[in-house]
Formats: sequence, C-alpha cells, structure tokens
Amino acid sequence: FNRYLTRRRRIELSHMLCLTERQI
Repeated sequence: FNRYLTRRRRIELSHMLCLTERQI
C-alpha cells in the first residue's frame, strides 16, 4: 500500500476490505 494515502482513500480501502470479508 502507498504510504501517502488520504484519510478518505484509507476509509474507502477499509470499506472495500470489509466488503471482501463479508463476501468470503
């Protein structure tokens, strides 16, 4: 992952991870 990620981007990534976890 990129170190320079905006908070908004981090939140989006976290949401994506949550979605992937749900899908699994």
